[in-house]
Amino acid sequence: MNGKTFKILLVTALAGSLAAPVFADGGHGNHGKPEKHQTKQKEIMVHAKVNSVDVDARKINVSHGAIKQLSWPAMTMDMKVADNVDLKSVKAGQELMIALKRGDDGIYLINKLMMH
Repeated sequence: MNGKTFKILLVTALAGSLAAPVFADGGHGNHGKPEKHQTKQKEIMVHAKVNSVDVDARKINVSHGAIKQLSWPAMTMDMKVADNVDLKSVKAGQELMIALKRGDDGIYLINKLMMH
């Protein structure tokens, strides 16, 4: 390898190592909290299985498939439920369609439930 080729390779390697890392917006690692540059999104519909319901805390533990729009993998998680959602008829073992929407705090919550 000649000197010129070595310098080109060195500059290319250094430029690549100095590039800023890229992260998925609203990914699983930040539990749905958006990056500051994100704009508000519309509701996101997803199929979910209810594992448990905590009416007093207004939380449902659900298992859901991957959510492409949020770059979330399939997972099981506790999710807050909006105040206007009636939890009285929600039971463990049910399969639902849930509508997720980002709250004012930046965290996604369930704002609608649709029974199968």
